[in-house]
Amino acid sequence: MLGLGAVASAATPAQAAPASDPDVRPHARVLAERAEVRSGPGFGFRTIAALSRDDVVEMVERGKRGGWTRIRLETGTTGWILSEQVELFGMPEDEKRPGPLRRFGRKLRDKVLGPPNLLTARMGGALSAGALGREGLFLVRPSGFISPNVAIEGYLGPSVGRETSRGIFGLSANLYLSPSIPFTPFLSVGGGALFTRGKVDALTDARWSYLASPGGGVWIIFKHGVGLRFDFRNHVSFRADDATSLREYSGALAFSF
Repeated sequence: MLGLGAVASAATPAQAAPASDPDVRPHARVLAERAEVRSGPGFGFRTIAALSRDDVVEMVERGKRGGWTRIRLETGTTGWILSEQVELFGMPEDEKRPGPLRRFGRKLRDKVLGPPNLLTARMGGALSAGALGREGLFLVRPSGFISPNVAIEGYLGPSVGRETSRGIFGLSANLYLSPSIPFTPFLSVGGGALFTRGKVDALTDARWSYLASPGGGVWIIFKHGVGLRFDFRNHVSFRADDATSLREYSGALAFSF
């Protein structure tokens, strides 16, 4: 009987132990005065953030990649930091149960939005459709990232109207204002050429014009670097004898990798 009682008493705490809380996650405190967070486990990877002493971040994976620890920043972006520059600890008692708004934000970030990959992306692109003035517009926009904030983007595609057909060609520089979060506005300035040709029953001659294309937009990034992008630009075509302003309003399926 004594043995059975001991077994029962030993089993009781196990049965009463609370289920693990998914919101309670291991964290790490930065020990160094300055610690760089990189896009991969090595010094050859791009620096995506810099942390200071006593900064606290969420730990994802520790010490499995040659002395590097994988962490998650407040924005949801994951990166790698030297294991010797951080120490692990449990979350403070007052932070173990985040409020409902914070839990909703985490779930939205983890399930739908990013984390954005503009901090580590090298290439990207967009398939845009919309309006150019009163005409339809379709553009292919490949891009290459110089840094998380700057990308060089080409654009190429047709614009078809009732009386004319146009072909647009050019390059632009895009400045992303908040690459570390899934919602980033951007500014753009570029230039190129515009080829205009009249329809069969129109009297307009085919001609080339120079093109200046300032503007901007918003990029909403979802999982795996895929998202929605909205562009607003003022394309100004000009020649020695005249100039025409054509406004673009377009939406796009955008991606980065």
